[in-house]
Amino acid sequence: MFKKLLLLIMVFAFMVVYAGCGGKENPGGDTPDQTPDIPTVKDKMLVVDKDGVRLGEIDSRANCTAADAGIFYSIFELAEYKPTADAEYRFFSKEDKTDVLLGTFENQGYEASYARTELGGRIYTLAVQGAVSTENVPLVLLAFDPAKRTMKAFTVSENGFPYADMTAVNGKLLIMNHEMAGIKEDRIYEFNPADETIRQVLSFSSDTDSLRGICAAEEGFYVLRLKINNGGENEMFVDLYDKEYGKKSEQSVNEAMIRALENGPGVTGRQDALNELGMYVLQFTVEDGRYMFYENFSVSRVILDLETGEALLSQDDMYSVSTGNGKPVLYRMDFDPDNVEAPEITGVENGKLVNYAFKPMDSHKLVRAVSRSNAGTWLVMTSDDAKAFSWTLAIHLWTE
Repeated sequence: MFKKLLLLIMVFAFMVVYAGCGGKENPGGDTPDQTPDIPTVKDKMLVVDKDGVRLGEIDSRANCTAADAGIFYSIFELAEYKPTADAEYRFFSKEDKTDVLLGTFENQGYEASYARTELGGRIYTLAVQGAVSTENVPLVLLAFDPAKRTMKAFTVSENGFPYADMTAVNGKLLIMNHEMAGIKEDRIYEFNPADETIRQVLSFSSDTDSLRGICAAEEGFYVLRLKINNGGENEMFVDLYDKEYGKKSEQSVNEAMIRALENGPGVTGRQDALNELGMYVLQFTVEDGRYMFYENFSVSRVILDLETGEALLSQDDMYSVSTGNGKPVLYRMDFDPDNVEAPEITGVENGKLVNYAFKPMDSHKLVRAVSRSNAGTWLVMTSDDAKAFSWTLAIHLWTE
């Protein structure tokens, strides 16, 4: 009984602090009140290599993403009853072990940290400047150069939506935004790093089509789209576009996703599955032109074979899809040390599910977050088991 109670306390506490420790923010959710019995996280977390050799340490509040050359992270803490705060963006280099400030973004209301994208040695993220409950807040593209230790900011839209998305295609960035303030359009913008210009390239009426995600394809990009059928069931599509923004194909994944959700944990019945498909999306990636990794802001995580319509894996919110530009994996977040035999980190290779071997330090064996960069840098955040109602975090960082 005590173990079950401790597990519930740990899960509750972790969900409170996880958004500041590499986790996924939950839009619209209230922050539970703190109580004296909730475990706290210590100020620093250790950074080690795959073998546990110390590389350095960073702030334990860090929201981390794997980059080719190290760890890109932000520190963003909202004070009680304050809708905005200044966000600090930093970089830890795995080569020279330095931890440097890249810049500070003032009056941030939310960062879509799940959309962070690395391109041409720079790291990009999206944030809204101002309270997310306000209709007219700008969506801002933040560009960081770790080598030069610089930050630049570019306004994408004056009518920003917090849960935007971004991908890199043909040397440019594509940014998806749901226009606010009564415009009733979902738009895709192009950012050209060569001349640092932004232009709108596609638009959709949000009365009929609501965009949920965007990701790169071999010869273009994919868009995850929810078709709004007023008076009937909405329908989910995966659309393929070429590099010139011409639509090549569309594929309904509605029934395949409903089957996957109904056969997985956390969803009961068709209506429940349809409700899940209406949620905003954290991760949408198509690997090898075929395998769709999907995670929403609710309880659904799916790996779907777009060719066969069969789900390779369907899980609940104890699982998450990795962040970063690298090949996606689906991993289990661990909270109970008595039930952890080995970390569960699953990807797809040659059409088959594979489990990636990873042995964390004995003192920190509970997986909290996973991120991969395009060049093969792995970042796995782990924690101890909070026996003394106070846990510490650690980051394992290595290159394949």
